Amino acid sequence: MPQRTLRFKIYQDGRVEETVKGFNNNSCENATKKIEDALGEVKVKNKTTEAFISNQSENLKHFNHESNVTF
Repeated sequence: MPQRTLRFKIYQDGRVEETVKGFNNNSCENATKKIEDALGEVKVKNKTTEAFISNQSENLKHFNHESNVTF
């Protein structure tokens, strides 16, 4: 499992920039939801390439259950 990191940069004007690394799919949103809710309104969200990488083993499990193919 890759190292998971949450980084926060707090600017003098009160803005907070959050950088999330090591999460695939939407798991980063689950990991940061409570923090973002506590900080206030999210104005901009930019997804990294990691957000579009799916967990291949989970996909294979799902595929196994949804098809007649056995691996």
